[in-house]
Amino acid sequence: MYKVFCKLIALSLGTLATSLAFCEALPPGILFPVNPTSADNLKLSLTKSCSGPYKANAYNVRMFQNSIVVSRGEITPTIQGGCPPGPREEIDLGRLPAGDYTLTVETAPFAGSPASVLFANAPFAVTNARALKQMPWVNLDYTGQWWDPNDSGSGLFIWQDAADNTLVAWFTYSVDGKSSWYVFQPKWQTAASTFTTDLLLTERKPGPTVPPPNPTNNTIAGTATLYFTNFGTADEGTFIVTLKNGVSRAINIKRFKQ
Repeated sequence: MYKVFCKLIALSLGTLATSLAFCEALPPGILFPVNPTSADNLKLSLTKSCSGPYKANAYNVRMFQNSIVVSRGEITPTIQGGCPPGPREEIDLGRLPAGDYTLTVETAPFAGSPASVLFANAPFAVTNARALKQMPWVNLDYTGQWWDPNDSGSGLFIWQDAADNTLVAWFTYSVDGKSSWYVFQPKWQTAASTFTTDLLLTERKPGPTVPPPNPTNNTIAGTATLYFTNFGTADEGTFIVTLKNGVSRAINIKRFKQ
């Protein structure tokens, strides 16, 4: 299956040399973590051929569909320093969605020499981090901007990573009409709702520089809960907030779309 997948990806790249390349096995010990999930920051660790003064040059990573190609920078002689013991080049591939991928690495030639391929179309898989979690796990990504269309000028920013760590910022107005910012970090209770957690009011006194040197103060202003009602598209929900003065509101929110 991998060879068919790799060959199809290779043919789509449009070059004869690449289209004729079949999948090769991924060399051991260069991909970290070895069995990546969608929550991992994937890195490639490659040895550098070095027999004299050494300089690590910038690399380039490009991606077409599920095919990743890494071009290593040239090895440049320098007049200072020698070859470090066991030099390695760490290349950041970032976080990838769950799926099957191929990886091609072009070697780092000396200036003026033609590029060559270290290995081509090596297959690897990224598993779904959420599917590996114990229940409750969240099967939708609620990251985005949310608001109540009937209350313009107020809304929520929600950040949710692949491991379902979540940060929410609520921008609204205080009773005196001034803008106020609250933040909370809810844990998930079910696939669509969070536990009730502290709502923090963030404040910072102005200073002579930007940003000001004064520290940010966080005051517990109440509690907050999120509950999403449209399970298929994750476009609707309810934001329940209870302030310390006893005022409680259930705000119907929708994902902001242009």
